[in-house]
Amino acid sequence: MRAEHGCRPALLAIDCREFVPGRITGIGRFLQNVLQEIGDNRPHLVTVAVADPGSQIPVGAPHIHTVRLSSSSTFYFDQVLLPRALRAIGPKVFFSPYYKAPLAAPCPTIITIHDLTPLQFAEYSKGSGRFYAAAFKRWAALIARRAAAVVTDSEFSKQQILTELGLPSHKIHVFYLGVGEEFQPTRDPSAASRLASRYGIDCDYLLALGNFLPHKNFPRLVEAYSGLPESLRTRVKLVLAGSRGGHGPAISVNSAALAQPGVLLPGFIAPEDLPILYSMALAVVCASLMEGFGYAPLEAMACGTPVVCSHAGALPEVAGNAALYFDPTNVREMTAAIEQILTDDALRQNLAARGLARARLFAPAQTTARLVDLLEAVIARGNA
Repeated sequence: MRAEHGCRPALLAIDCREFVPGRITGIGRFLQNVLQEIGDNRPHLVTVAVADPGSQIPVGAPHIHTVRLSSSSTFYFDQVLLPRALRAIGPKVFFSPYYKAPLAAPCPTIITIHDLTPLQFAEYSKGSGRFYAAAFKRWAALIARRAAAVVTDSEFSKQQILTELGLPSHKIHVFYLGVGEEFQPTRDPSAASRLASRYGIDCDYLLALGNFLPHKNFPRLVEAYSGLPESLRTRVKLVLAGSRGGHGPAISVNSAALAQPGVLLPGFIAPEDLPILYSMALAVVCASLMEGFGYAPLEAMACGTPVVCSHAGALPEVAGNAALYFDPTNVREMTAAIEQILTDDALRQNLAARGLARARLFAPAQTTARLVDLLEAVIARGNA
């Protein structure tokens, strides 16, 4: 165990392994917002970020310190190294941005269950995956029952947890994810040249952002785009941005199969370029078959970009009346929605204005701050 700072006695420890160089995820943005709230507004909350040797902690503050642990085995990290480190650090509470936590934690734990995607689709639970799905369900239920509290991102996910894991309702706390202040309409004159030089995007485009896992529904989205009139496809490209991901034994969609005419695959987008990428898109399309929250539509709305959205999972809970919805299993309906957003200027302007108003409901003061309030409340209970 290696500490990067000599620190006062810690009140809180946070699992920060999600900060992997060259990758940005929804969980990573969620975790960054939590650290930002602690760094900016909670100077009394001495916090230790527990990380891998290569993790890059994106928030710095005098009361946020880092301890690095090294292990090639996730299970060994979780169940041996982590509890050992927590005993040495001595925090009052350990917070995990996942459903994982040490069974023998020396302090109360608060875990996060963003969604139960591994239990929802055959791609994640067929064949040998059925053993993973069964183990995931049992392990998540075990860790959740032992936790002092369970955090989730939406009422939709809370209902999933109640149904699948059988937890008492009072133990589950819903906190919507906050949208970072960097996500706002960007009018940088050099933005177009940056996108062109870094990612080869030098045209009008629709944007879909995410990993390439099956529930993101990218193959149907490409099919829907290919069904647009040729005059639109000539003028507007479809950008599928992001990197391949993993959910247990699930296999990411092969990007080569998505490389159809008019489809651009720029790969990983640097965090500082995301607001530009959203702001310059004609619209953002979220075709997911299931989302426990939906960061991409929220960030797009905050950037003043209209959203065309699946009505699955928690997406309507997030986007409200600020999106044009479609059935994600109906390719023709998806095509019609995309064509409508591209050809109806008044609709685009209306949805952009509604989106900006909607995004303000997800400011960190109404979202992330409430989560940190819960962490402090559990700390206070332990001190009582």
